[in-house]
Amino acid sequence: MPYFALEQRRRMQWLALLCGLVLGLMLPLPTLAHGGGVPQITDAPAGPYRLFAWSSPDPWQTGSAVHLTVAVTVVDAAGETTPVSDAQVTVVLTAEDEPTQPTQRVQFEATPNPAATGFYEADGELPVAGAWRVEVLVNGALGEGSGVFTNTVQPRSSNNWLIWLGAGVGVLALVGLVGMRQRTAKAKAVQLHRVDSAR
Repeated sequence: MPYFALEQRRRMQWLALLCGLVLGLMLPLPTLAHGGGVPQITDAPAGPYRLFAWSSPDPWQTGSAVHLTVAVTVVDAAGETTPVSDAQVTVVLTAEDEPTQPTQRVQFEATPNPAATGFYEADGELPVAGAWRVEVLVNGALGEGSGVFTNTVQPRSSNNWLIWLGAGVGVLALVGLVGMRQRTAKAKAVQLHRVDSAR
């Protein structure tokens, strides 16, 4: 195989790798956030349960998906911690600035995470910026419990840096692709000229 063909193949592989990396960075953050985030409640008593909660992304923004991970456990008399897999977990979010407005109260039903016993996941969107009171309600065989934290929702940024970064890398990749095609065409022309000259 001629040298220029190997060089072109190598460049195409690097370009494909770069494009894959850019696409990976541009995945929606909630997709990457399942199972973690910023700790909001850590081993807090909630009735008969112990409660943990994490939120993502950080910060929350209006019009963007928010994600909550909740872990529910019980501690027995011997001090052994056991995850609770059969609880019903509901997350109620209330805007602290205007709690009486019906649009300022949102409820998410958390679903059990099949990959992690005792973990529950909830997703949704918040309509307005400001401080939000987040109440995690747990209802299970042992009874009911709840935990509370506050989080601030930022106005959605109109200048998303990930979009600009992706567009910049896309332009660079396009310029690189055009440059490679031009070099390949030039190399082929030179090779054809050499073949014609040798005759």
